[in-house]
Amino acid sequence: MTTTLATPRRRRKRSLFAAIGLLPFLVFSLALAAYPLSQVVRMAFSEIDLGATGFSYSWSGLDNLVRVLSDASAWQAIGNTVFFVVMTVVGSLLMGLIAALLVNRAVILLPLARNVMIWPAVIAPVVVSLMWLLIFSPTVGGINKVALSFGLPAQEWLNSGPGAMFVVIIVDIWHWTPVVFLFLYTALQSINEEVLEAGRMDGANEVGLLRHIVLPLLVPAIAAVGVVRIVMGIKVFDEMYLLTSGGPNGATTLVSQRIQLWFFQDLRFGDASAFSLAVVLMTAIVLAAFLFARRQLGKRA
Repeated sequence: MTTTLATPRRRRKRSLFAAIGLLPFLVFSLALAAYPLSQVVRMAFSEIDLGATGFSYSWSGLDNLVRVLSDASAWQAIGNTVFFVVMTVVGSLLMGLIAALLVNRAVILLPLARNVMIWPAVIAPVVVSLMWLLIFSPTVGGINKVALSFGLPAQEWLNSGPGAMFVVIIVDIWHWTPVVFLFLYTALQSINEEVLEAGRMDGANEVGLLRHIVLPLLVPAIAAVGVVRIVMGIKVFDEMYLLTSGGPNGATTLVSQRIQLWFFQDLRFGDASAFSLAVVLMTAIVLAAFLFARRQLGKRA
């Protein structure tokens, strides 16, 4: 009787100890986040003047948000971001899934394949941008040099709207597909081989196993990495800024760079803060819809 009661007590003590150990971290994290967030909210609902002694605030209500939502450049940035996120998320999920499936079946050169798939993700964005700039630059880019050597016309890859967006999408997919690969390869490794053997004994071929067993089991991992990639796509800044600076004519300006331009270049502090809050709200809605759809698919499966 004493032994039976002791186990729940020990579990409660361990849970209490874990909660106490986690509390300082939570307090520290909230303290770091609370002040910046409160200042962004304050700026979003204020008219701000920058004087010799710092910021001076005057309440403006929703004026900043109304001004932002009537600004064509804001909607251009939102449209660019939606297109960029859809293309990069779908592209990286597809490429990462294919790579994970191939590497999972590999026998020869398996360690080399795993390392090659991972290394793009560990390169700093500034190095990635420089690498791809040397490939797609209209003047010194390798692709145009190859095209000219075959008598083909050079392309204005980074100087035209569609070309510049195409380049930054390709760069982002190349850079961050390894993140998807790691998620999905780990999920594939956790699938019980006995389940696959049972499917083969029931007469399923490799395509049938992939469609009816492997992919349904990968849905949680795909959804998780999809959320990560959506967030990464919305907040991307480095590569876009270094490759195109948001140009030409705002064709590759995403919401992150629009906020940066308003805040640091145009000194539109209230507008930048209001747009930031709007982007956070829209991102939360998108992620909630994504997770709801994933849950519904999981129930049907």
